[in-house]
Amino acid sequence: MKIGLRRPLAEPVEVSTAAEHAVAIAEHPWPHATSSRQNLVTRAGELLVGPRHVYKRTHRAVSVDRVLAWIETWPGSTWQQRWMASGAESQGRGWLDSAGPFILATFPAVRSLQAARLAAADGLKMLLCLRLLRPGYPFLITCHFRGTYEYLQQLIDPRFFAEANTIGHEQGIREDHRIQAVNHICRIIVHTGRDPRQLRPEDLLAYRAQILPDRHLNCLNVAWELLRETRVFPADTMSLRDARKQGQLSIAQLVDRYEVQSPAVREVLIRYLTTRAASIDYSSLMALVGNLVGVFWKDIEQHHPGIDTLHLTPAMAQAWRERALLRKRAQDKGTKRLDHYPMLFLVRSFYADITQWAMDDPYWADWVAPNPVRAEDVRGAMKHKRHRQARIHQRTRTLAPLLPQLVHSVETRLADIEQLYAAASRTPAGETFAVNDEQFERIQTKQDVGVGRLCGSGRLRVVRLSDGQRLDLTQDEDEAFWTWAMVETLRHTGVRIEEMLELTHLSLTTYRLPDSGEVVPLLQIAPSKMDTERVLLISPELAHVLARVVHRVRQGQEHIPLVTRYDHNECVVGAPLPHLFQRWYGTERRVISPGLVKRLLELALTRLALRGPNGELLRYTPHDFRRIFATDAVSAGLPIHIAAKLLGHLDLNTTQTYAAVYQDDVLRHHSAFITRRRAERPSEEYRQPTAGEWDEFQSHFTRRKVELGTCARPYGTPCRHEHACLTEMILEWAIVSLDAIR
Repeated sequence: MKIGLRRPLAEPVEVSTAAEHAVAIAEHPWPHATSSRQNLVTRAGELLVGPRHVYKRTHRAVSVDRVLAWIETWPGSTWQQRWMASGAESQGRGWLDSAGPFILATFPAVRSLQAARLAAADGLKMLLCLRLLRPGYPFLITCHFRGTYEYLQQLIDPRFFAEANTIGHEQGIREDHRIQAVNHICRIIVHTGRDPRQLRPEDLLAYRAQILPDRHLNCLNVAWELLRETRVFPADTMSLRDARKQGQLSIAQLVDRYEVQSPAVREVLIRYLTTRAASIDYSSLMALVGNLVGVFWKDIEQHHPGIDTLHLTPAMAQAWRERALLRKRAQDKGTKRLDHYPMLFLVRSFYADITQWAMDDPYWADWVAPNPVRAEDVRGAMKHKRHRQARIHQRTRTLAPLLPQLVHSVETRLADIEQLYAAASRTPAGETFAVNDEQFERIQTKQDVGVGRLCGSGRLRVVRLSDGQRLDLTQDEDEAFWTWAMVETLRHTGVRIEEMLELTHLSLTTYRLPDSGEVVPLLQIAPSKMDTERVLLISPELAHVLARVVHRVRQGQEHIPLVTRYDHNECVVGAPLPHLFQRWYGTERRVISPGLVKRLLELALTRLALRGPNGELLRYTPHDFRRIFATDAVSAGLPIHIAAKLLGHLDLNTTQTYAAVYQDDVLRHHSAFITRRRAERPSEEYRQPTAGEWDEFQSHFTRRKVELGTCARPYGTPCRHEHACLTEMILEWAIVSLDAIR
């Protein structure tokens, strides 16, 4: 499915309630809303939809007459006002319990309550086709108007609906999804009174906002795409999923989420954050707001209501520092934070910046206050950082040797699932087959078979006969493939998780070496955390993985589908690109989310059940692959500055924190260094010493010990202890002499 070009996120849509809708239509009635009852009955009989037999047309007219008679009993100057006054909107399907008895009592030809209810339902369907009434969305969703939306497609711009169905068929959208999408469009047409080519993106957003709290809207994104592909929506309209994103909030909106009570302090915080925002990215800005406003100042206001100054007493500052050591989330409230120093540094920098800025800007002079975070409060940060780094290195040393087991596990599972999938595909539903000495039976659910004109979802399901477990092979094969692709990509490249998900078909390029003329494949990594673009050499193993990913995403098409990606860190929607890590989510294609990467990795580790030296279950995070990659590269002899380039680090110190160096690596590299240095010196310098030279060497140290005693000073230099060594020798001699005299 094609995706539109990027544009700014849609403005929030004001959703009207049922009462507001009733007032609006009362103020702006449409022309035929005041038509006479007889005129409407005549028009209903002339509708060229459904069966054209005289009996059927007469039945439709009679049904309209009976339901209009019931609506006439309610007050109002238009049919819509009377309909709203009846209360049918709030009753849902229960409106028939009010209209049915009235029709049964009023029209003698109706001989049963069931017939009266059917007449009311048929009459309301025809009134919707006449576009006389405009019920609310909840009513239209709750009451199933079977056949009504097909009639509307014939009466209202049939060319549009034919074009929409053709586009949906060409793009491979399932028939049941197309039908549901068109039904969504018909409900919006009925409610708004607009023709399909007059609809706007705001109409679908309002429809979604009113219905979503009570039910899940399937295929609404398909309706959105059909309206965009039929050029009803502008060409640069983004997808429905992207249009629902709020985008980046302003600094004032970020601060106001914490409901700061003091207006003066709120203004200071906004002004300070605005100044800092120029030098940091949006994700860092959100973290700064969360710690400075949420963790620091909101906590101060909760414990000291009415405070409107940054000047904290020593007792207030001490109490906050003690509270800052504890977590506040509901699931781990009261437990100690693993690392509270970054938060302390942010608050300390906040007060220090205000003091510094006050020298240039008089505005800040009134807010200069003693810093609540003292120097001694953050003095242990470096020690804590070293301990934390040691734990991370130990974790890397533990996980690195076990990585081949994880790789083998995901490869084996993918091969097994693909073998089972292929065997099940060749087996008719209801029959059994064997794979690796296990018996399976292929099954189909009602959704797979489909009812009437709804074709099924086509999912491949089997039952393992040994234990009766049902397997959804469509889902299992998809998850197994992407788990394997993610693990292989992460371990062969060492990229960050967001960098992996940002890979596109355009990232694959080639380079001709100037000296040999050899053409090598390269993987271009888009700027992410450090805004530093870099390229990686594609190994044969990685080339195999990327080739399979491209083949899977392309699905026999000439090009990879273009999809947009929402950056959860920056809260922006990217341009439509041929992303490699994309898959089907229901009825639309999306770029794989970081949450899915972590979930699939967690499932793979749960099946493998890796255990560490202490017997506890081990867990890999996507960032662990990056640390293992750095450690393996440096341990294999790759220079640290080259490893920094591959990882996208601007500082070699950062790369050193990633590389967990083993003790045997230190000894091996030191020995190789000594050997290399010896090879550069003349060989005669490393001959065996003669007996005379060895005696002279030993006598040298004997004389040194006699002269220096226990001092560790160079030979031939004056003693800094003013003959302390000689004094010690005299004292020892005196003690020995006294013992001999005694």
